[in-house]
Amino acid sequence: MAEDRNWMYNGWSHNGAHSDEWVAKTTAFLNHAFSLSKTGKIRCPCRKHENFKFLDKTSITKDICRLGFMPGYEVWEHHGEASTMVAPEEDEDDDRAYVDRMDEMLEAIQPEFDLNSEDPPTPEVQMFFKLLKASEEPLHEHTKVTLLAFVTQLLAIKSKYFFFKQLLQRPAEIDWGSASKSP
Repeated sequence: MAEDRNWMYNGWSHNGAHSDEWVAKTTAFLNHAFSLSKTGKIRCPCRKHENFKFLDKTSITKDICRLGFMPGYEVWEHHGEASTMVAPEEDEDDDRAYVDRMDEMLEAIQPEFDLNSEDPPTPEVQMFFKLLKASEEPLHEHTKVTLLAFVTQLLAIKSKYFFFKQLLQRPAEIDWGSASKSP
Protein backbone atom coordinates (compact mmCIF):
# COMPACT_ATOMS: atom_id res chain seq x y z
CA MET A 1 0.00 0.00 0.00
CA ALA A 2 1.21 3.51 -0.77
CA GLU A 3 2.49 5.84 1.93
CA ASP A 4 -0.16 8.00 3.61
CA ARG A 5 0.16 11.48 2.12
CA ASN A 6 -2.61 13.22 4.08
CA TRP A 7 0.06 15.43 5.65
CA MET A 8 0.37 17.24 2.27
CA TYR A 9 -3.13 18.67 2.71
CA ASN A 10 -3.85 18.50 6.45
CA GLY A 11 -0.63 20.20 7.55
CA TRP A 12 -0.80 23.10 5.11
CA SER A 13 -2.48 26.33 6.17
CA HIS A 14 -3.70 29.34 4.15
CA ASN A 15 -2.18 31.71 6.70
CA GLY A 16 1.31 30.19 6.41
CA ALA A 17 1.27 28.49 9.82
CA HIS A 18 2.10 25.06 8.42
CA SER A 19 2.54 22.10 10.78
CA ASP A 20 6.05 20.95 11.71
CA GLU A 21 5.32 17.61 10.03
CA TRP A 22 4.27 19.39 6.82
CA VAL A 23 7.45 21.50 6.77
CA ALA A 24 9.72 18.49 7.44
CA LYS A 25 8.05 16.20 4.90
CA THR A 26 7.78 18.92 2.24
CA THR A 27 11.50 19.65 2.66
CA ALA A 28 12.27 15.93 2.34
CA PHE A 29 10.05 15.72 -0.76
CA LEU A 30 11.82 18.67 -2.41
CA ASN A 31 15.29 17.35 -1.53
CA HIS A 32 14.42 13.95 -2.99
CA ALA A 33 12.81 15.37 -6.15
CA PHE A 34 15.71 17.73 -6.85
CA SER A 35 18.26 14.97 -6.24
CA LEU A 36 16.77 13.22 -9.29
CA SER A 37 16.86 16.32 -11.52
CA LYS A 38 19.68 16.77 -13.99
CA THR A 39 18.69 20.34 -14.87
CA GLY A 40 18.04 21.95 -11.48
CA LYS A 41 14.36 22.24 -12.35
CA ILE A 42 11.42 19.95 -11.66
CA ARG A 43 7.69 20.04 -12.25
CA CYS A 44 5.98 22.34 -9.74
CA PRO A 45 3.29 20.36 -7.85
CA CYS A 46 1.55 23.46 -6.44
CA ARG A 47 -2.16 24.19 -6.92
CA LYS A 48 -1.42 26.76 -9.63
CA HIS A 49 1.04 24.89 -11.86
CA GLU A 50 -0.17 21.29 -11.26
CA ASN A 51 3.04 19.69 -12.58
CA PHE A 52 2.86 21.52 -15.92
CA LYS A 53 5.64 24.07 -15.32
CA PHE A 54 9.31 23.34 -14.59
CA LEU A 55 10.77 25.61 -11.90
CA ASP A 56 13.84 25.87 -9.66
CA LYS A 57 13.84 24.83 -6.00
CA THR A 58 13.35 28.34 -4.58
CA SER A 59 10.34 29.06 -6.78
CA ILE A 60 8.71 25.71 -6.05
CA THR A 61 9.28 26.12 -2.30
CA LYS A 62 7.56 29.52 -2.41
CA ASP A 63 4.68 28.21 -4.51
CA ILE A 64 4.02 25.18 -2.30
CA CYS A 65 4.21 27.25 0.89
CA ARG A 66 1.92 29.93 -0.52
CA LEU A 67 -0.53 27.76 -2.51
CA GLY A 68 -0.16 24.21 -1.18
CA PHE A 69 0.13 20.97 -3.13
CA MET A 70 -2.20 20.31 -6.04
CA PRO A 71 -5.23 18.21 -5.08
CA GLY A 72 -4.90 14.44 -5.37
CA TYR A 73 -1.14 14.28 -5.92
CA GLU A 74 -0.54 11.38 -3.58
CA VAL A 75 1.54 9.27 -5.96
CA TRP A 76 4.54 11.41 -6.88
CA GLU A 77 4.74 10.10 -10.42
CA HIS A 78 6.53 13.24 -11.66
CA HIS A 79 8.99 13.24 -8.78
CA GLY A 80 10.51 9.78 -8.71
CA GLU A 81 7.71 7.38 -7.87
CA ALA A 82 6.55 4.90 -10.47
CA SER A 83 2.97 5.27 -11.56
CA THR A 84 1.65 1.75 -11.79
CA MET A 85 -1.49 0.72 -13.53
CA VAL A 86 -2.65 -2.85 -13.76
CA ALA A 87 -2.77 -3.90 -17.38
CA PRO A 88 -6.13 -4.96 -18.79
CA GLU A 89 -7.15 -8.54 -18.12
CA GLU A 90 -4.95 -10.23 -20.69
CA ASP A 91 -3.71 -13.08 -18.55
CA GLU A 92 -5.05 -13.80 -15.08
CA ASP A 93 -1.73 -15.32 -13.98
CA ASP A 94 0.26 -12.24 -14.97
CA ASP A 95 0.46 -10.04 -11.84
CA ARG A 96 3.02 -7.62 -13.29
CA ALA A 97 1.98 -3.97 -13.35
CA TYR A 98 2.20 -1.75 -16.39
CA VAL A 99 4.52 1.22 -15.88
CA ASP A 100 4.10 4.21 -18.19
CA ARG A 101 7.50 5.86 -18.66
CA MET A 102 6.30 8.65 -20.97
CA ASP A 103 6.83 11.21 -18.19
CA GLU A 104 10.46 10.17 -17.84
CA MET A 105 11.01 10.62 -21.56
CA LEU A 106 9.32 14.03 -21.57
CA GLU A 107 11.37 15.13 -18.57
CA ALA A 108 14.55 13.99 -20.29
CA ILE A 109 13.89 16.09 -23.40
CA GLN A 110 12.40 19.05 -21.50
CA PRO A 111 15.67 21.05 -21.25
CA GLU A 112 15.90 21.11 -25.05
CA PHE A 113 12.53 22.86 -25.31
CA ASP A 114 12.39 24.80 -22.05
CA LEU A 115 11.18 28.30 -22.82
CA ASN A 116 10.71 30.39 -19.75
CA SER A 117 8.21 33.20 -20.26
CA GLU A 118 10.95 35.66 -19.23
CA ASP A 119 13.36 34.41 -21.92
CA PRO A 120 13.61 36.50 -25.11
CA PRO A 121 11.85 34.87 -28.08
CA THR A 122 13.90 32.69 -30.39
CA PRO A 123 14.64 33.90 -33.94
CA GLU A 124 11.96 31.54 -35.28
CA VAL A 125 9.36 33.00 -32.92
CA GLN A 126 10.42 36.54 -33.82
CA MET A 127 10.06 35.71 -37.53
CA PHE A 128 6.61 34.21 -36.93
CA PHE A 129 5.39 37.35 -35.15
CA LYS A 130 6.90 39.52 -37.90
CA LEU A 131 5.00 37.52 -40.53
CA LEU A 132 1.83 37.64 -38.45
CA LYS A 133 2.06 41.42 -38.20
CA ALA A 134 2.80 41.75 -41.93
CA SER A 135 -0.25 39.63 -42.76
CA GLU A 136 -2.47 42.25 -41.12
CA GLU A 137 -1.12 45.20 -43.10
CA PRO A 138 -2.77 46.31 -46.38
CA LEU A 139 -1.09 45.46 -49.68
CA HIS A 140 -0.74 49.18 -50.53
CA GLU A 141 -2.13 52.55 -49.44
CA HIS A 142 -5.11 52.40 -51.87
CA THR A 143 -6.71 49.25 -50.44
CA LYS A 144 -7.82 47.64 -47.21
CA VAL A 145 -7.09 44.14 -48.54
CA THR A 146 -4.34 42.49 -46.52
CA LEU A 147 -1.64 40.22 -47.87
CA LEU A 148 -3.17 37.28 -46.03
CA ALA A 149 -6.63 37.96 -47.51
CA PHE A 150 -5.15 38.32 -51.01
CA VAL A 151 -3.17 35.08 -50.83
CA THR A 152 -6.17 33.27 -49.36
CA GLN A 153 -8.42 34.44 -52.21
CA LEU A 154 -5.78 33.53 -54.79
CA LEU A 155 -5.48 30.01 -53.37
CA ALA A 156 -9.28 29.68 -53.35
CA ILE A 157 -9.40 30.62 -57.05
CA LYS A 158 -6.60 28.17 -57.82
CA SER A 159 -8.38 25.41 -55.97
CA LYS A 160 -11.78 26.12 -57.48
CA TYR A 161 -10.77 26.62 -61.12
CA PHE A 162 -7.55 24.55 -61.44
CA PHE A 163 -5.72 27.14 -63.49
CA PHE A 164 -3.01 28.58 -61.26
CA LYS A 165 -0.17 27.36 -63.50
CA GLN A 166 -1.95 28.86 -66.51
CA LEU A 167 -2.50 32.10 -64.62
CA LEU A 168 1.19 32.49 -63.91
CA GLN A 169 2.38 31.47 -67.38
CA ARG A 170 -0.15 33.20 -69.70
CA PRO A 171 -2.46 35.59 -67.78
CA ALA A 172 -3.48 37.44 -70.98
CA GLU A 173 -4.80 34.23 -72.59
CA ILE A 174 -7.20 33.29 -69.77
CA ASP A 175 -10.89 33.72 -70.50
CA TRP A 176 -11.73 35.65 -67.31
CA GLY A 177 -15.43 35.60 -68.14
CA SER A 178 -15.59 31.82 -67.85
CA ALA A 179 -13.39 31.84 -64.73
CA SER A 180 -16.04 33.69 -62.77
CA LYS A 181 -18.70 31.02 -63.49
CA SER A 182 -18.97 27.84 -61.47
CA PRO A 183 -17.56 24.75 -63.20
